Amino acid sequence: MNATGLDYAPRDYARKPLTDDDIRAIAGPHPLREVMNPRSPSFRKLGIDRDSIDDDQALEMMLDSQNLVRRPTLAAGDVRIFGFDADAYEELARAEA
Repeated sequence: MNATGLDYAPRDYARKPLTDDDIRAIAGPHPLREVMNPRSPSFRKLGIDRDSIDDDQALEMMLDSQNLVRRPTLAAGDVRIFGFDADAYEELARAEA
């Protein structure tokens, strides 16, 4: 449980890599490319525009290099938060209370 009172289960991608199903579950109804972190050095090194790739390409890239997955990611029911967003976490905690 964190300071907002939300219960969560952390995951170390290095020790337990994400699978195809894991990444799809993280994305939920969102396009898979939204799960990618365009600010990461690994992503910048690719020299691509995130909006120019499709879901299959995004998934393949994230499976090949888990450093491309935006962190932290939070999936709670239908809500998805990609990257750190304190306001979104607090709003979710209020909604869950």
